[in-house]
Amino acid sequence: MLATVIALGLAIIFVSIGDILLSTGMKENGELKISRLQDFPETLRLIFTQPKVVFGLLAMIGYFGSYLAALTIVDVSVANPLTALSYLIATLYATAILRERVSVARTVGIILIVIGSVFVGLSSK
Repeated sequence: MLATVIALGLAIIFVSIGDILLSTGMKENGELKISRLQDFPETLRLIFTQPKVVFGLLAMIGYFGSYLAALTIVDVSVANPLTALSYLIATLYATAILRERVSVARTVGIILIVIGSVFVGLSSK
């Protein structure tokens, strides 16, 4: 049980950090425009020289490793919904730090996801 909590806890933390870093890094890059095939290498350079994007990708690798570890312990029907708790963490960070506006409908949706995740977690052995 402890190994499951650790693996899924790390997965949730890594994916939340990864989402936040990727989002802020890509917004700092500005809108990417690829109108010709020749634009593609420059676009890749812009993406992969942005430190937040690189660290975001590393966090996603951490998520993937943690998630794979969790899948060796619990069913995917348990692990996958529980990682949805990252939506709550990312949204709290986005509203508190990034000053994003979150509508009532989106807030209610996130609350429903969290409640569903709790039910899934309680239903596992």
